[in-house]
Amino acid sequence: MAKKKRAASHFVQGMGILNLLTDRHWITILSALAADRSSEAQALLRSLMARTKHGRQLRLLQLIEQKRPRVSDMQKLMKVSRRTIFRDLTGLEEYGIKLSIDGDFRYGIERIPSDFKRFL
Repeated sequence: MAKKKRAASHFVQGMGILNLLTDRHWITILSALAADRSSEAQALLRSLMARTKHGRQLRLLQLIEQKRPRVSDMQKLMKVSRRTIFRDLTGLEEYGIKLSIDGDFRYGIERIPSDFKRFL
């Protein structure tokens, strides 16, 4: 009796629905929650911003807008590794955000899509 092959799934045990959504889906969800001023939506937004990589990326974007930090500053303030900072910066660029680096190695924002402006 031949064994049936199981269909490949993006569902990872312990991760639940987190792995079923694309990065673009997450940004859309966070944008919609940011636009909704109800207390429930704002509570969910705060929770997702604190618990997901997409929330961390958006917090990093806010940090860059406000302080023009160096990578070492981002690392300390975000409490993540240098590698995670570079991964998050790459993710921001994949969303269409154009970042700049000045002569002192401080990051800034050159161009930002309208979807992200509400987070600044």
